[in-house]
Amino acid sequence: MTVRQQVIALLDRRPDITPARFASAMPGLSTAAAHQYIAGTLAPSAFTDKHFERALREIEAGNVLRVQESAPVHITDATPASRRVRRQRDFYVVETTRRIQQVLTYCAEQCSIGICTADYGVGKTESIRYWRENDGRKLDHLVFEFDDFSSRSVVDFLSCLSDRMGLMQKVTFCSAGPAMRAICAALDEKPMLLIFDQCEMVVPRILQVIRQVWDATRHAGVGIAIFASPMLLERLQKARVRDLGALSSRVGIWAALHGVQKGEAATIVKQEGLTQIEDAAFDLLYRSTGGSMRRLMAVTDLLLTKHSGKVITEKTVAGVAANLWGMQIASVVRVA
Repeated sequence: MTVRQQVIALLDRRPDITPARFASAMPGLSTAAAHQYIAGTLAPSAFTDKHFERALREIEAGNVLRVQESAPVHITDATPASRRVRRQRDFYVVETTRRIQQVLTYCAEQCSIGICTADYGVGKTESIRYWRENDGRKLDHLVFEFDDFSSRSVVDFLSCLSDRMGLMQKVTFCSAGPAMRAICAALDEKPMLLIFDQCEMVVPRILQVIRQVWDATRHAGVGIAIFASPMLLERLQKARVRDLGALSSRVGIWAALHGVQKGEAATIVKQEGLTQIEDAAFDLLYRSTGGSMRRLMAVTDLLLTKHSGKVITEKTVAGVAANLWGMQIASVVRVA
């Protein structure tokens, strides 16, 4: 059985998974390319087969697109810390998630350029995944995560982008120009939202190419969303480089995100089962995580493993922080 036949068989077995929702499990391919592959209008290749095989494994293992038994936990500042909320361990919808959803939907609907910046571990990538499985399911989009190679080489970037759009062009230094024009032509024909993640170290020349792609295709309906650490925001605001200035002048929406808020963290900690935690210990825990969802969940997991059923004190939290991150944090000094 070919990979495409396996995908069709899965869609037959799982009526809750539509082709659009299946596409959300593959950040490496555009939704349009995924639809074409399933419909049989896009010729299979080693590249597309690899992405669909990986998605099949993740779905069969229950890591993505699982049958929803309960809704994700929505956390708001108005949610009392003592309130009992329904639990889905994998994901919490906090204000950062909602703001990212707003930016992505705005960029897609308004054909605009948007930039979201936040520290590492806040949950940008997971929030993008959540948007793709919900509001983004009906919108054509492509997620491109930069690495050390595509963030520094225009040729590698155009080659990877061409592959993810299903164009499968051989891009070299001499053919980079025609490749970019082919990408623009494909976007003119089938506009979509281009989501670029991990952009903090992307060289100015590639950001210039992204801006030029948008200039050439925005009237057809192409939007661009850029995600990065606050380093990129600082570079754009202080840029004297012409390439960055050209990009920053076209940004339609900015979102400087600050991560998990204290009230949200309190609700999450209790939802996870840490009900016996002293107020001072929680204050220390929140300071040690610095608004990072990744750190918050890591420290929660360790506390549940090592101290389940025990009263969690400041000393406990300080020890966990030292074990996880090598952080030496002190208790809050109290003045009588």
